[in-house]
Amino acid sequence: MPLIGDRYDLGVSIGTGGMSDVYAATDTLLGREIAIKMLKVDLARDENFRERFRREAQNSARLNHPNIVAVYDTGSCVIDGVDVPYIVMERVIGRNLRDIMREDGVLPPERAAALLTPVTAALQASHDAGIIHRDVKPANIMVTNTGEVKVMDFGIARAMDDSTSAMTQTSAVIGTAQYLSPEQARGKTADFRSDVYALGCVLYESVTGKPPFEGETPFAVAYQHVQEDPEEPSSYISGLSPQEAVNIDAVTLTAMAKHPADRYQTAAEMGEDLKRLSRGAVTQAARSHVATPSQEQTVVSGRAVPAPAPVATTAIPAAAGAGAGAMAGAGAGADPAPRESRYAQHRENTKPQNGWLKWLAGLLALVALGFVGAFMFDYFRTEDSPETITETMITLPDVAGQERNAAQQQLEDLGLQVEIVEEPSPDVPRNNVIRMNPEAGSHLREGTTVNLTVSSGPEMTDVPDVSGKSPQEAVQILSGAGLELNSEFDEEESDTVESGLIIRQNPPAGTQLSKGSKISIVVSAGKEKVRIPSLIGMDADAASETLSSLGLEAQFEQVDSSKPEGEVIAVAGSGTEVDKGSTVAIQISNGMIIEMIDITRKTPEEARTALEESGWSGTLTEGPAAATGALIDEGLIAATQPKEGDEIRKDADITINVWKFDATKLLPTGQPGPPERPDRIDNQAPGIPDI
Repeated sequence: MPLIGDRYDLGVSIGTGGMSDVYAATDTLLGREIAIKMLKVDLARDENFRERFRREAQNSARLNHPNIVAVYDTGSCVIDGVDVPYIVMERVIGRNLRDIMREDGVLPPERAAALLTPVTAALQASHDAGIIHRDVKPANIMVTNTGEVKVMDFGIARAMDDSTSAMTQTSAVIGTAQYLSPEQARGKTADFRSDVYALGCVLYESVTGKPPFEGETPFAVAYQHVQEDPEEPSSYISGLSPQEAVNIDAVTLTAMAKHPADRYQTAAEMGEDLKRLSRGAVTQAARSHVATPSQEQTVVSGRAVPAPAPVATTAIPAAAGAGAGAMAGAGAGADPAPRESRYAQHRENTKPQNGWLKWLAGLLALVALGFVGAFMFDYFRTEDSPETITETMITLPDVAGQERNAAQQQLEDLGLQVEIVEEPSPDVPRNNVIRMNPEAGSHLREGTTVNLTVSSGPEMTDVPDVSGKSPQEAVQILSGAGLELNSEFDEEESDTVESGLIIRQNPPAGTQLSKGSKISIVVSAGKEKVRIPSLIGMDADAASETLSSLGLEAQFEQVDSSKPEGEVIAVAGSGTEVDKGSTVAIQISNGMIIEMIDITRKTPEEARTALEESGWSGTLTEGPAAATGALIDEGLIAATQPKEGDEIRKDADITINVWKFDATKLLPTGQPGPPERPDRIDNQAPGIPDI
């Protein structure tokens, strides 16, 4: 199969889902292992699915968090004539939470809390970016071989949810109906607290081994999410102490409250309670599970008396004030109770309201209250004190953004209790209120506790060392420290740092910096380039100095040449650009080549003298004699090898042929005088021509 997007080599299938298939792959450009998720071909024929898939892929790519599977790229390819979109993701090696529970069994509450705490961090990062996961479930929570927790499939459920109702795509929700929030099951708009509900369902299943609701169809399960209360998870876990049971029940059921206002309001808030649960500390949700003595009494005419009859009550937090009044206030149309009372009230607030039974129960309750009220009034009334207690509800003002002391004073002046916790913030100035719980506008009784989250200033972190890394690697390293890489960076030539790697950073490694800050880098453009000059005709010393001034090194090689000794006769790569510091190969003349002079008709001694004067220093060898009929030529050189004009080395051997008188070579009487040269040379040596 050709490369996907001209760079991704598709491998084997490693997973499949209702909408897509996942393949192992290799990024041939960067040489790293990745995973590619491709929309199924039958769904890719629908333009709406394709566009939503691409849009959600882009949303997912905006998320940059160590507990979220990273998205590197997105695109499309043609398969069977269909344009199929794909997402290029980080390859995660490990097991998902579904497989862990199947293979290892249920998790102890502390272990489950520790494992899901990073999930809340991932969800909070997603929510801060404006993205709702919508499909939190065990199969989408991966635990790597090194113990890291990664959340997958951010935003993909949105494409399915946008195109059709969640309850009409049975094949799509059969595996996820157990984690649908009540508002999703009703077809209403989901918000960030829907992910909190789903994570509560995952926590429930992790510690009990079963989802909170089960049914034969997704419709049956969804109905239970809306109408039914789950069993306390502690009822399925043996060996828990009372505190441990309250802890796991409070955290799980607060997250799973039917009404969003009764749940944890952020994933981070749930994460804080999971941290407490993981170390065995009392959770914030569990604090509301212990009623105070004052909540077992009824206030009438200024006196505290026992309740008229012992009844099974739902625990109401001391922080919420006298519980009876708070419930009365809620029944009178007050805003949702403070966070501490969410667990205690979520069952009462979300019990099913079924038709005529509700009206009948309400009517009977009113009649009973009337009788009880009349009896109590008559029993405690005195002639001297016919007073009636009227409780005034306080409307909570908005103090977010105010200075800490001023906000606390304003709330205490209204008769409210204030608890303050600090939290780092890069946006809110130090000692200013980030948020409050309950929210502004809530109606509270006097003495109710209001939690203020106050900024401790930007959270500081150590700047990691990214020198010698590529910009892509630096992004991952800085992200782990809560920092960002400045996308605009300078390039600089470097003799020591490889091209494409970081030379230096600002601020330097080890500096303390607030999270969210950007780090600037300088990237190596490689070694400085230098053009090799033409050095032919220079002597070796001058050529070496010239190259040295350019930051280059000369490597000389002597070759035979008729040029003067030491003169440059060739330069490798002349006119091209090379890295500064490179070595240039140069050929220089050794001056060993001379031209063979004419030494014929000289005696060997005369010839040797003439040759040495021309620079020759070799050996003169006498070859076979040349016969001649001219006595005058006796003892003179008839021929040489090499011949006159040939190029020879100075130390080359030269062979000579000397004339020798031979009477048989004389011409007949009457012929002209003897020729200057005989017709041939006896025992002629190879290479000597006939003369």
